[in-house]
Amino acid sequence: MVIRYARFGQNDQRDIENHIHSHLDDDEDTTTNERNRVDTEMSEKTGIEGYMAQLTSIFILEFGIVFHSVFIGLTPAVSSEEFTTLYIVIVFHQTFEGLGLGSRLATPPWPQSKLLTPYILGLVYRASTPIAIAIGLGVRKTYPATGRTTLIVNGVFDSISGGILVYVGLVELMAHEFMFTPSMRRAPIQTVLAALLLLSSGAALMALLGKWA
Repeated sequence: MVIRYARFGQNDQRDIENHIHSHLDDDEDTTTNERNRVDTEMSEKTGIEGYMAQLTSIFILEFGIVFHSVFIGLTPAVSSEEFTTLYIVIVFHQTFEGLGLGSRLATPPWPQSKLLTPYILGLVYRASTPIAIAIGLGVRKTYPATGRTTLIVNGVFDSISGGILVYVGLVELMAHEFMFTPSMRRAPIQTVLAALLLLSSGAALMALLGKWA
């Protein structure tokens, strides 16, 4: 009889231990699921914030480039002596700017409802200079290229667009892309140096074109 009671007590003890372990496992599963949920929410929030930051930089860059391209297009239309030189320079200038803008438009993972946005932005950039040239050809008789008012207007608007492009280059490109982008932070030093070399080469080419533009 004593042995039976002893076995019965052992069985009760095992049931209690199993019950406790079951509760502990449930608590651990709940904690793990909660952590996974929080991590998922944080990841989604970070992804949305990163996407919105990319969109902001793209729209700022688009505005600066288009604003600048309008006055770039007016220049050859109202000038007669250096048209050929200005035309060649503008072709290369717009090509380099188009490559830069196109690379930015291709970077974000555009959602299904916004798939046409990069194409629309690209078309706006593509049409800005030809439209400006057409406007310049229409007003070239009443638009003195060397007039005082013309030079002041061009200087003011070129300064605005130049300031926007400098901000985008220093803050959005060099600071954000080189210092805060995870892919660049994990990249080997050779990749970072190559990116800096390409950036410097592009700036040098644009400065060289600015000698004639």
